[in-house]
Amino acid sequence: MVSQFRTAGVAVASMALLLASGGVAPAQDFFSTFFGGFGPPQRVYRDAPPIPLPFAAEGEVAPRRATPRRAYGGGQAYCVRTCDGRYFPVSGPDNASRAESCNSLCPAADTKIFYGGSSIDNASAGGKNYSELPNAFRYRDEIVAGCTCNGKDHFGLAKVDIDDDPTLRKGDLVASSDGLMVAGRADRRHGDLKLSPASASLRARYDRVPVVAAD
Repeated sequence: MVSQFRTAGVAVASMALLLASGGVAPAQDFFSTFFGGFGPPQRVYRDAPPIPLPFAAEGEVAPRRATPRRAYGGGQAYCVRTCDGRYFPVSGPDNASRAESCNSLCPAADTKIFYGGSSIDNASAGGKNYSELPNAFRYRDEIVAGCTCNGKDHFGLAKVDIDDDPTLRKGDLVASSDGLMVAGRADRRHGDLKLSPASASLRARYDRVPVVAAD
């Protein structure tokens, strides 16, 4: 069973971010495979696999382990940036938490939650398909001026403190400066996040996954 993977170091929670332009080609192919909607315009090699991997801070990349699929309002939830159609998967126990995650990671742009299967092509919101958006897939052809999630660049998402991550749940993996950790129940009354070292078997599953950290 696979579940979510988080990044903790330097107060960053929701996992993984993509490379800005000029990134290393192999790493960029890695992001294209998993994240589809984020990254510089480029040829699409294949559909992204159905693994929910939200992003975090510019230059910091780590995969999330996905929890078993749940029927959240019609399938996988996608946070779509309406100015150019870029998107990324989001998760959460309910619609409100997924919308909060979307807004937290992309506060500088208008966003909308779409629900679908393993592909954005099948996602819809309020009876309207993603492909009907005026800017659907526009990111594939051009970089839209002023279209940004973090207010700094076209490809990065905003940083979210792991203690403020609304999607963090018991059992989630956290890649920290102390190694791979497992999130326990957070003590919200005192703002403490309970983390414990991951088992050897869990560490072995992810020891080959590439991680790009910020300087």
